[in-house]
Amino acid sequence: MKKKNILILIIIIVLGMIFIPGQLDQSGPPNVTPNDQQPIDSDSKPKEDVLSDTFAIRGVIEGFYGEPWTMGQRMKMLEFMSQNHFNTYIYAPKDDPYQRTQWGDLYSDLRLSQMKQLIKSAEKNGIDFVYSISPGIPAPLPGETLTSSMIANSITFTSDSDVQRLRNKLEQLQSIGVQTFMLSFDDVEHSLKPIDEKVYGSDYHLAHIDLANQLLLEEKQKDPKFKLWFAPTDYYGLNDSPYWSGIRSYLESSIQVIWTGSWVLNKEITSDQVQQVTNLIGRKPLIWDNYPVNDYTYVVRKAPQLFMGPLENRSPDLSSYVSGLIANPMIQPESSKISLATIGQYLYNPTSYNSQKAWELALENTEGIVNTAAFQRFCLYSSPSLLNDDINSYFLDLTAQFWQDYQNGQRGASETNLRQELESLSTLPNSLRQTISNKELLTEINPWLNLLGEEGKVALQALDYLYLSVNDPQKSVMENDLESKIQALKSNNLKIGTEILDFISSAIQARK
Repeated sequence: MKKKNILILIIIIVLGMIFIPGQLDQSGPPNVTPNDQQPIDSDSKPKEDVLSDTFAIRGVIEGFYGEPWTMGQRMKMLEFMSQNHFNTYIYAPKDDPYQRTQWGDLYSDLRLSQMKQLIKSAEKNGIDFVYSISPGIPAPLPGETLTSSMIANSITFTSDSDVQRLRNKLEQLQSIGVQTFMLSFDDVEHSLKPIDEKVYGSDYHLAHIDLANQLLLEEKQKDPKFKLWFAPTDYYGLNDSPYWSGIRSYLESSIQVIWTGSWVLNKEITSDQVQQVTNLIGRKPLIWDNYPVNDYTYVVRKAPQLFMGPLENRSPDLSSYVSGLIANPMIQPESSKISLATIGQYLYNPTSYNSQKAWELALENTEGIVNTAAFQRFCLYSSPSLLNDDINSYFLDLTAQFWQDYQNGQRGASETNLRQELESLSTLPNSLRQTISNKELLTEINPWLNLLGEEGKVALQALDYLYLSVNDPQKSVMENDLESKIQALKSNNLKIGTEILDFISSAIQARK
């Protein structure tokens, strides 16, 4: 009898292990990447070892406004991602009509074939491919107006035919290998069509949530591997809203929810903030980090700028509180790779991340760079961003020491150091053009490179101007020339080297 009881007990334990796996580990699922859950083809990139603090989803989202990348640029980005600890790519270019304004149109055979090649490239590089589709009423950008066609082309949530169009689009993409989709309602109107309002009233968010739940239920029945992400219209902040209340109350729990931080652009993202949001949306958020994206410098600021500095001010323990992080790059894919390389290092090993070391390593590994020092100088002046308060501490230290000596009537090392830096800037365009073999990168940075070189030349002239005697007949001539040149520099809509312009202005003012 004792042996029989023991045998029965063993059977019960085995059955429990098979049918109740969740009871074996109350701490939740292991922190693994999505790719770790499925085998990779023999010709695919081998998987990395997964550290304890590695982010599960480490992504790049092509989610900016402006000219979408070409398929060739995307292929190169996927290769770069595979070499820099990323595991997820999200296709979400705002100005691709098939993604937003013509969301319901099926791809032509040619376009579908191109998309299939992209998905195969992602698989080969060990990258999960996610397709975003945004069927809501697009919110117009600054200077634009909402048109009747924008409204008409958007989805009618209560229309069976419109929902079927959405199903057809997803199924076409599923046929070429897409398994994860993101239903995107970011940057859409906070309202519905009148016919939908008859059902939902002003609760437009419930229409979004109902559609997401419906799609997940239907598509999961057809394909158990189907996954759905959700980008809500309320995608930033730390305060509750009816939208977030709807998400935590009604949105199916397996759906990943996007959150960008306390605002759209964030100097910092902390684990304390994330824990607040987790309670508000009823799940760990998937962070959409809007760095180093620069589309807003075109659309809003009208002063296009590059952001080629490292990621900073993200909590080292963030991976414990989020489902992952996806970085939104610049319009310029090659230039984006400097910041993205540092982001990849942070996502893979956040507790050991050092922004300066990560940046230096990214510069060393940039494709096609021979003169690393010259390229680093350009990137230094292209680094100021919201993350570091628009400060180039290196140049500011040079000028601070110079002004201190100048005001004390001293000439020496501080002047020499500043002059050498300005001379390096003035010759930087030629130095880089002769040494960069990555022509696409050079083409991207060239407008800012030319402007930086010109600023260096004018600043050298300003430095000479400071030492002209009061009675020198050239003083007034040079002053007028400097004022004319700095006005021309400031009228350029590109933004780089504002600290240099400040030095020139201070030099002119110092001798008035």
